[in-house]
Amino acid sequence: MTDFWNLPDGVEEIVPPLSTNLEKTKTELLDYFQNKGFDLIFTPLVEYSDFIGGLANEELSRSSFQFSDTNSERSLALRPDISQQVARIDRRFLTEKNKKYCYYGEVTKKPLGSFTKAISTMKVGLEIFYDSETGVKEDIFNALSGALKKLGLKDYVLTIGDISILDEILDKLRFPLDKRNKLKDILSSRSKSDLSEFLKQEGKGKKTLSILSKLLDIIGDYEQEFKNLNLICRELKIDPKKLKIIKQSFDILKKNKIKNVLIDMVDFPGYSYHSGIVFSIFQPKTGVPLINGGQYKTPFSKANKKERKGMGFDIDLISILKLQSK
Repeated sequence: MTDFWNLPDGVEEIVPPLSTNLEKTKTELLDYFQNKGFDLIFTPLVEYSDFIGGLANEELSRSSFQFSDTNSERSLALRPDISQQVARIDRRFLTEKNKKYCYYGEVTKKPLGSFTKAISTMKVGLEIFYDSETGVKEDIFNALSGALKKLGLKDYVLTIGDISILDEILDKLRFPLDKRNKLKDILSSRSKSDLSEFLKQEGKGKKTLSILSKLLDIIGDYEQEFKNLNLICRELKIDPKKLKIIKQSFDILKKNKIKNVLIDMVDFPGYSYHSGIVFSIFQPKTGVPLINGGQYKTPFSKANKKERKGMGFDIDLISILKLQSK
């Protein structure tokens, strides 16, 4: 007999004092973002399964819980992510002007492995969609700095990387496009033995293993590890201008007094739709990701394939408030 009080793994009821703190913190953050010029929007909890994630990413559909709607006879899905819903709203305006949005809501992710549980949490976040990148990173990292202060987060580590640099490294190594998602999964696990085995299966030589192993070792103090990344890029004759982008981001973080910044070229926060700078904030003792963000691109529409650029981050309020209550 099923216990009346049981809930699915990864799902919970939120009661005082957590519920009270959640409402207070959410309101403070949204008020702060709106004062920074971000328009508040709300997105639906349920989407059509074949449209979840819009045109950007089928990965969102795979990680969503889906069920049948008897009225429309179509499959529906619970949203696992809000960023791409915001991107769809932005595309509706068909503008190339910079637009700023903030949001709040519940997301539920389906377990994709046998050792993971479904995760249902409350997130608050923001996005900027733009044609001109001037001032975008400054606005994002300034808002992030203010959010960290509002949250009272002090014991944290921020890792930053650049997907575009990794992709260029893989281009130089002539790594096939259809194998890159699998490779990135292995790189993010930081297992050199799995990396070696995978490269052997793909018929890749010692040079590829050597370069990617060096890339795995790039995690730590930004100033030192940036030099190591520069050596890899020189070896592969990658345009040094690429490195200026990540250095610029580091300088902006430093200007906004965001501390404990590490460089990590194989940390892929959130979903794989990111295409440029990516970053995540976590609590060092638990390794639990608290804030994920980065740059990405999304088409205007099926008819207009021109890409609209975006950058933003989302905050896992439940995880943060639970950490602070311990």
